[in-house]
Amino acid sequence: MLLSELIGRLALPPDAAGSGGPDALAGPRSRAAIELVPGGGGPPAASVNDPAASVTDPAGASGDPELLGVTEDSRETGPGWIFCAFRGASSDGRDFVPQAERNGCAATICAPPDPGGARPRILVPEARLREVASEAARLVCGEPDRRLYKIGVTGTNGKTTVCALAEAVLLAAGRRPGVLGTTGFRFPGGETREAPNTTPEGPLLWRTLRDMADAGADCVAMEVSSHALALGRLGSLGFDICVFTNLSRDHLDFHGDMESYFQAKRLLFTGAGTAVPVGGAGGKPGDVPARRAVINADDPYGRRLLSELGPDAVGFGFGDGRVRGTLRGSSREGLALGVVSPWGAMEIRSRLLGRFNAENLLAAAALGLVAGFPAELVGRALNGAGGAPGRLSRVGTDAGYLALVDYAHSPGAIEAAVAAVRELAPARLIVLFGCGGDRDRGKRPMMGRAAAGGDVAILTSDNPRTEDPDAIMDEAERGLAEAGLARVPGFGPDGMPAAEGGASGGSPANGGRAASGGGATGGTGVYLREPDRGKAIALGAGIMGRGDILLVCGKGHEDYQIVGREKRHFDDSEVTLAALKAAGKSSWRHRNP
Repeated sequence: MLLSELIGRLALPPDAAGSGGPDALAGPRSRAAIELVPGGGGPPAASVNDPAASVTDPAGASGDPELLGVTEDSRETGPGWIFCAFRGASSDGRDFVPQAERNGCAATICAPPDPGGARPRILVPEARLREVASEAARLVCGEPDRRLYKIGVTGTNGKTTVCALAEAVLLAAGRRPGVLGTTGFRFPGGETREAPNTTPEGPLLWRTLRDMADAGADCVAMEVSSHALALGRLGSLGFDICVFTNLSRDHLDFHGDMESYFQAKRLLFTGAGTAVPVGGAGGKPGDVPARRAVINADDPYGRRLLSELGPDAVGFGFGDGRVRGTLRGSSREGLALGVVSPWGAMEIRSRLLGRFNAENLLAAAALGLVAGFPAELVGRALNGAGGAPGRLSRVGTDAGYLALVDYAHSPGAIEAAVAAVRELAPARLIVLFGCGGDRDRGKRPMMGRAAAGGDVAILTSDNPRTEDPDAIMDEAERGLAEAGLARVPGFGPDGMPAAEGGASGGSPANGGRAASGGGATGGTGVYLREPDRGKAIALGAGIMGRGDILLVCGKGHEDYQIVGREKRHFDDSEVTLAALKAAGKSSWRHRNP
């Protein structure tokens, strides 16, 4: 594709490109918003409204170049590449236009005012910048979405696990899925790539989808974050099936309030503000209509979304929905549930733990059924499916000393994880958690109250980033105190809470091992602070008695800790394994559910 062709495609009205599908930037608002500035500076030479607008380069370095790629990283640019100058939290991509031009970029897409330069600039209002850049990347990458059946999963919790379960269903059906999400990008054949965030910026998203299609993928399961939806990273990417898992407090540092957070999630089902509604042009694995929404009917926001989307949306739940689940059992061995629906029934026996994973399994079952796969195949696939790494993952091999690592880093996620582990009837539930720095401060006391559902809470550091770890812990500690937990200075060699002065004096009311009841409801638990996460995990493993469960919340699959602006290696599973082994409570191995 030539640069002039790209400009024309961005300007065309719906379906005028003759490819049978809508272009993202169709519509009067979009066409009037984009301007082209020729290389060398000066006033806008033409409006991109004009499909015949020519792209000139007075510097004579590129003429009308053949485009090879689109990137937001100036270091990746070269001849034939378009540089997208996004504003970030700590830097402005416009400052890197000179570097991109030195590398030979063909053009820059950025927000006004015009930064100047030797190469053409496509100026787009800040509010539409990522959307336009994403569509440019889609076109330059050859519209790979047209070769893929697309499943999008959004919600506060459960996205990663539902995508992993969807992958299992697709594989069982003989498909070749790709997966994009928090834990990485997985390709047919086993290749994996690191994911910079849950849903990448448009340029990387479209390159990855192209590479997956080129590698033989015929479908993709993708986590869709509220940030990506609100910012327009998806461009015109439409989905054949969209899944809503749940909504609880998170990311309000970005969205401001829960209603704005919900509206961002809702965009997945209403077209993300582009000309494309739910649905897409990819092949249909089950030969069923596109534009299908699969919604958690047990979630209050899910019920609202169901009412707004109308009768074509499919609800799932244990209390309501067309795909109805019955939880038959939950133990340390896993889950048993039955599923009934208009498309058939199934029984699922899974090694995944806890009620929230029962909801994830039900979401995946509904997804598979709505996609047109037989109930027998869906049930068989889910019976053998593992979970996502770092999602209530078992650590250690001695069932008497069970440790679980989970990605829970919001109040709702911690509450769900604590409730799930309570179902396993631990002698004591030890909950280790911390709060991320430079993120929503309002959720910190709420996370403390959620962690107070354990008999013992260990407050530690997560990713403090540029904040003082002790100041972060002070805010979380308020929630622990409000829930009625008593702070203790430490624990004795018997694993019982130490009184002031160092002697242990455990009892069921202050962290002893009799019946577990949880501090959040009865005010009977205890907590302590240890800012060093490694030491905190070692402490948790050290005080475990047989029958206790240690729940390590926050980092899940992550293998790093961010302190200041430095990313240091830190893997909760590795550290927990080492701590259990040092305490004589595990051999050296761990496994996902």
